[in-house]
Amino acid sequence: MKKKIAPIIIVIIMTSYLIVYAVALTFGMLSEVPAFVSLMLGIGAIIVLIAIIGLIYTLVERLKEIDKEDDDDLSKY
Repeated sequence: MKKKIAPIIIVIIMTSYLIVYAVALTFGMLSEVPAFVSLMLGIGAIIVLIAIIGLIYTLVERLKEIDKEDDDDLSKY
């Protein structure tokens, strides 16, 4: 269980940071800026959301690897 705590904490911290960044981009997009800048901010927000999905997917895969390592360790004895 101790091996699972670090990846979870890191993903929570990174996801929190990226959510704040995406919200800032969204508010920037909604302010009075030219259409091109608004479009670029929107694309940036979408890229940040894709990065969050990637982080969560990687976390799930890492947790599966940790479980598999524990099973392999037990099979040695």
